[in-house]
Amino acid sequence: MGMQTAFLRGREHQLVGDVELKGLGPAAIALSRGGAQKTYSYTDPNEDCVAFAIGEGGQVAVAADGHHGELGSEAAVQTILEEFAEEWTAASAPASSPDEWRSLGLDALLHANRAILEVAGRNQIPPAPTTFTLALVRPEDNLLLSLSVGDSHVFAVDRGAARELGNRDPDWKFTPFLGYEEAGRSMMEEYSIIRVHELTDLRAIVLATDGLSEPGIGVVDPAREVCSQVAQVELDNRPDQFAVETCRGVLETALRAHLRQKAGDNMGCAVLWVGR
Repeated sequence: MGMQTAFLRGREHQLVGDVELKGLGPAAIALSRGGAQKTYSYTDPNEDCVAFAIGEGGQVAVAADGHHGELGSEAAVQTILEEFAEEWTAASAPASSPDEWRSLGLDALLHANRAILEVAGRNQIPPAPTTFTLALVRPEDNLLLSLSVGDSHVFAVDRGAARELGNRDPDWKFTPFLGYEEAGRSMMEEYSIIRVHELTDLRAIVLATDGLSEPGIGVVDPAREVCSQVAQVELDNRPDQFAVETCRGVLETALRAHLRQKAGDNMGCAVLWVGR
């Protein structure tokens, strides 16, 4: 069996309050324009994208939050699916050490950065900078690779807490993005977060765009909400539903916050279930 994928594009999901959800085994993705209308200026109604790929050796999930246009996030996610996912999820791993995985992760970010610039050039529009998160799980190798640029989230969830592996450094006075001409290898190394971990004791990996956490729009404590969703899903569902129901729960938690505060944002979520 070859690699299987799912890809939700913001331009195809533009109704406030609607939820689009796809799941397959240990992977799931969900996308919404948001739970309420945006109260800030924007270019396209839904600028987020999410995707997963499942191969013989592992699963990869991606979430991207575009700014000033939908094409940037879409190009970044598509690049991962087309250029990296098949090799990364194959039965035989393309790397054998944490340093090798970090180098491959950096390569992926650089390719995604270039793809955002290229799609803007083809359409003769300014590049749409994009925050970006990715998680790769290879269970037999006891491997988790996470990539993050900007303020979207990667949570590693065990039985007691959800630990943030991504997001921006709170000491920075800016949010990094993919999609800048000057983003060479050294700059990408400085402003991205690339981590390699073991999977031991983890239940799930949850990716979420900042529709979950934006002040005045999302929830106050996103890590706690994610951990709570994982725990509740394990109590209420069969194991084959864990990924998709966690994805649904996290996204709908964000939409309720938008509605309550009368301020929306695009919301994307991806889940890789790794608990046994």
